[in-house]
Amino acid sequence: MIWMKIDNGKGIQLANLYQRQQLEEKQGGAQKAAANKTAADSLAISGDAAKMRELLQTAAQPPEVNTARIEELKNAIARGEYLTDSKKISAAMLAALE
Repeated sequence: MIWMKIDNGKGIQLANLYQRQQLEEKQGGAQKAAANKTAADSLAISGDAAKMRELLQTAAQPPEVNTARIEELKNAIARGEYLTDSKKISAAMLAALE
């Protein structure tokens, strides 16, 4: 810390004031900490937060997979028998955007 003498000893008075303030802040912080220890902790979750947690848990679960249908489609594609209806696909894509 650098000390300066300002206006005939007033710098020392300012330094003492600063030190006193620092001491008071430390004591006040200790008192607040003691008060916080005696207070009971509590947690309140809003309805939105609870819904968000539920959605995140649902999203984290793997989706159900119809493995039998996937095998059918793979076999149909491999045999060259899988036909697509472009109009039906485009209609489904547009409906998904709405």
